[in-house]
Amino acid sequence: MTERDKKLMKLARMVYTGEAREKEIISPNIVWHVPGHNPVSGEYRGRDYFEVMPARMAPLDRWEFEIKNVMVNGDYVVTHLHLVGERKGKTVDTNGGHILRFDSNDQIVEGWGFTEKQDALDEFFAA
Repeated sequence: MTERDKKLMKLARMVYTGEAREKEIISPNIVWHVPGHNPVSGEYRGRDYFEVMPARMAPLDRWEFEIKNVMVNGDYVVTHLHLVGERKGKTVDTNGGHILRFDSNDQIVEGWGFTEKQDALDEFFAA
């Protein structure tokens, strides 16, 4: 494993901490792909990732990730995680993951989300 591999894995883990540094890791030109058939589903570019997507997810009473595994292959990092969320009296508890593509500046420029219970996540965000 290269030093860059280790760095990207560390940066990917930091994205889930909610720390201010998260915004430094994510490119202002990010493209983020949200799966499913709910009000949050779709593609977010740039500012929309930071503004529109969170507004569509709101209100969130709980949104917690437990990282199970992080894997790297060149510019791509895959995270396997467990997610628990609470919103408008609904709860979602599922495993999922993200594919994160980093650029040469070690910023995330593209991401894809996955979940094992897409129907549950759709229902969660449709409430």
